[in-house]
Amino acid sequence: MTKVQEKQFANQVDMIWDGWLNNLKTVQNFQEDLQQKALQAFSYQKELLDFSVKTLNTMEEESKKVTKDWNEKVQSNVEQSRINQGEQVSEWLNNIQDVTERVQLLSWNPSHAMLDLFIESQNQLEVTIKKALDSQQKERTENFKKIEELTEQMKATHKGILNPSKA
Repeated sequence: MTKVQEKQFANQVDMIWDGWLNNLKTVQNFQEDLQQKALQAFSYQKELLDFSVKTLNTMEEESKKVTKDWNEKVQSNVEQSRINQGEQVSEWLNNIQDVTERVQLLSWNPSHAMLDLFIESQNQLEVTIKKALDSQQKERTENFKKIEELTEQMKATHKGILNPSKA
């Protein structure tokens, strides 16, 4: 075999193994892109949960304002008619206000508890997924280094088998 033929042969062997290694790198890059998409999904979910908390808080504040306005109107009307009825009206008004406050607590607390549960679950899932992705990334990196070393050995072996005069 001439030196030109040997060089062409060596280049062909290198091309085969380098192509295989590049395909493997493409698969690894695809896996890394998938990891980034998974982490982006958590970011979007956090934004949604933050928006939900903000909306719930706004609704609660608006509800409290409406209730306060209603109480003030009732008190104003009662004050006008209070001259004749005295303590009974005042006690009745206090009872209405107490009932209103309890109803508000009963209606808003479950919503806050549910959102808190979603947020906590989201955070725990995100931490778990990040740990798993980090572990996978480390393993892929270690395995890829080993594959690169093995590829170099395979190239040398392949060249040695097909061209025994150079072995």
